[in-house]
Amino acid sequence: MTTHEGHRQRLRRRFLLEGLDNFDEVQVLELLLFYALPYRDPNALGLVLIDRFGSLCNVLDAAYADLLKVPGVTPHIATLLTLCGQ
Repeated sequence: MTTHEGHRQRLRRRFLLEGLDNFDEVQVLELLLFYALPYRDPNALGLVLIDRFGSLCNVLDAAYADLLKVPGVTPHIATLLTLCGQ
């Protein structure tokens, strides 16, 4: 397993041990996106979403249709983020 391949497990384990207190917004979003992007690195998309909407809260509050306008956001991702926002 490469360093990159173990990233999901490390991030998940860190969350389970420490909670979200020491996570930045991109890391929280990345952790969520693991479940909608099982075979891609979600970090780049997380950065794009935070940049586009301004904060994690704004990403989670964004309308489904607005999320779909972001390149790389699929209906699965938009549904997950909309669900988390509610």
